[in-house]
Amino acid sequence: MKPALRLFFAFSIGCTLSTSAAEPSAIQARILAREGHTAREAQNFPVFLRKMEEAVALRPDYPRLLVNLAEAQVANERLDDAVATLARLAALGTHSPVDKTAAFSPLRERPDFKAVVTRLEANLLPVGSGEIAFSLPGMTGLIEGIAWREKTREFFFGDVHHRAVWVRASDGKVRRFSAADEAVTGVFGLVVDEARGTLWAAVSGVPAMSGADAKVKDSAGIAEFDLQTGELRGVKRIASDGYPHALGDLALAADGSVFATDSLAPILWRLAPQAPAPTPFVESSEFVSLQGLTFSADGSTLYLADHSSGLLRLDLSTRKVSQIDSPPDSTLIGIDGLVLAPNGDLIAVQNGVRPMRVLQLELAPGGDGIARVAVLESGHLTMAAPALGCISNGDFFFIGNSGWSRFEEMEPKPTAPRPVPVFRTKIQTAAPAAKKR
Repeated sequence: MKPALRLFFAFSIGCTLSTSAAEPSAIQARILAREGHTAREAQNFPVFLRKMEEAVALRPDYPRLLVNLAEAQVANERLDDAVATLARLAALGTHSPVDKTAAFSPLRERPDFKAVVTRLEANLLPVGSGEIAFSLPGMTGLIEGIAWREKTREFFFGDVHHRAVWVRASDGKVRRFSAADEAVTGVFGLVVDEARGTLWAAVSGVPAMSGADAKVKDSAGIAEFDLQTGELRGVKRIASDGYPHALGDLALAADGSVFATDSLAPILWRLAPQAPAPTPFVESSEFVSLQGLTFSADGSTLYLADHSSGLLRLDLSTRKVSQIDSPPDSTLIGIDGLVLAPNGDLIAVQNGVRPMRVLQLELAPGGDGIARVAVLESGHLTMAAPALGCISNGDFFFIGNSGWSRFEEMEPKPTAPRPVPVFRTKIQTAAPAAKKR
C-alpha cells in the first residue's frame, strides 16, 4: 500500500467521529470499528461486539472487520459464531494468521476452527502461472506506473523516487526516457496519447521521492512529455487550495481529456485539451482513497478503484457516482490498478489484501454490477508488492514489486540495484468460472 494511503487510513480510523447516514459505508464502518476498539480497551465487550456487528453489516467484504468481529464474538463467549465468521473470511479468498493470534486461543483445539485455519492457509497457495515476462535490471528507484506504446512496441515506467520515466525498447534495452527536471515530482501512472504525440504522467510530491523539500512535497499535477523524445513540455499543476493532493493514475478520454484520481482528496480531476490546469470533474463523499480508473468500452462510464470503498461507477453524462457491491464471497477492497480488458472485463491489481492478487471482473449486463470474479494471479513470491498494469497484445502486464517498503524512511535513498519483475497474465476469454472470489 502507498504511504499516502496509510496516512489517510490512520486518519479515518483514529478520528473520534459520529456515524451519519450521509457518510459512505466505508467511512461509517471504520468509525464503528474505532468505537468498537475503544470499547474493547475499556473491557466493555458487549459494546465491542455490537459495534463490530454493525460495522460488518455495512461492509461484509472487509477482511479486517471480519477478524475484529470474530475477536468480539470470542470475547463474548460466542465461540460458534466466531468460527462461522472466520469461515466467511476464508470464503473471501484472503488470509489472516488467526491461529497465531492470542484472541483466538479459546478456539485452537476445536476441529472446526482448525478446518477454517486450513482453508485460510490454502488461500496463500499460488494461483496462476506467475510468468515474469521480463525484468527491469539495475533499478534503484520506486517503479509504480506502466504504459504500452503499440506503435513502437515500447513499455514506459514511472519512477516515484527518481522523479523519472524509464522506457524499455522493443529490443529489451532499458534507458531513462525523461531528463532530470525540478518541475517533475514523483512519477506515478502513465498513459500514451498517440494522437497528440504525448506521454501523460501523474506526478505528485511524496516523501518517497528524492529531494522532497517543502517546495515540492505537496505539489501534484499532470506532466506532458514528448512521446518521441522524452522532452518535458510542461507540468499542469493543481491550483493550490490549502489541501494535500496526490494524483496516482490517469485515463485518456476519446476527446483528449485526461482524468486523474486523487488519493488524498475526494476529487476526480479532469485536464481538458489545451487547458492550463486540471479542474475538479466530480467531488464525492464516496471517494475515500481513489486509485486506478478505466473507461467502459463505449466510453460512457468511468470505473474507479477506491482502496477503501471498493469499486465505484461514474456515469459521465450525469456525473453520478455509485458503489458496485462485491458479489457474495468476494471482496473488492484494496484495488490499486484497474484496466479494461479487450473482452470488456475489468482487470484489477488488488494489493490491499493478503494475499495480493490480480482479479478479472466480469461486468453484469448494463455495467452496474459484477457478475463474476476470478483470481488470475495470487501468492507468488516475486509478486511481493504489485503496482499498476496495462494491456499489451491482449495480455495484462503489471509491475510485480514496486518497492514501496524500501522508501519508508524519513530521508529515502536509492536502493541497491535490483531487478523489478514485470508479469504477463493471460486474460480469460470465456466467462471466469474457476477460483471465484
